[in-house]
Amino acid sequence: MSIELKIKSKHLSEEARIIRFEERKLFKQYQWSLKQYRAAGMNDMYPRWYDKAFTSYSSINKHRKWDVRNENRATFLARAYLAGVPYNQVEQKRKEENEYTFRVYVLPRVASMVAKYGDKKIQKKIWEGQFRDRKEVLNPAYEQLEKDIKEWSEL
Repeated sequence: MSIELKIKSKHLSEEARIIRFEERKLFKQYQWSLKQYRAAGMNDMYPRWYDKAFTSYSSINKHRKWDVRNENRATFLARAYLAGVPYNQVEQKRKEENEYTFRVYVLPRVASMVAKYGDKKIQKKIWEGQFRDRKEVLNPAYEQLEKDIKEWSEL
């Protein structure tokens, strides 16, 4: 197993904790602004999208719930794949509505992490052809790795 992936996993969990802490601070600032708006006698809807605290809160909340969460899951799955743990021991079930996210965002990240941090490093693209006719193509070994990971992740 890769020590780099273990460190990455720990950093991602810390990042989520730090973001939640900052979210709470920003949300309190937003609530304070809303309270001041109401205290000024305004009865119409508060323009929260113009509030810097709310937009910052919304941005980092989305980052935590989408980017960090998916990256942490992919790291966890990559570590399990490299350790030889069967997928059904790692995740017992998946929600049908999240299947697209898993296939499109998580599995490609798992493949790239396994290719990068695995025992045998695999490049995603290779050069093919001679001089002027040279072009980048997807590495067959990488395609096979993606296929193996897709088969491994079947429930």
